[in-house]
Amino acid sequence: MECIANDENLPLQTIVLMVQDEPGTLFLVSSVFSNRGISMKSIQMHEDNPPMDSVRLSRLTIRFRGEDSRKKIISRLLSRLDCVIESR
Repeated sequence: MECIANDENLPLQTIVLMVQDEPGTLFLVSSVFSNRGISMKSIQMHEDNPPMDSVRLSRLTIRFRGEDSRKKIISRLLSRLDCVIESR
């Protein structure tokens, strides 16, 4: 596992996800970061109402330090998760 010891010099990146609000979603999303040795600097989750077809959706905003290329890779991996509806 690659771990970036001094990431404070790297640019702060933001990824916004629309996710299904169900048990395990946050675990799956955070696993994408932790499996690559990336520390999330902040994470916010806001419920997005009204529910779509009885599926509860939430907007998940994640900030981390890394290069643009790393953000593209993480975004692509997150979009493959079944619980992720949209990635920006």
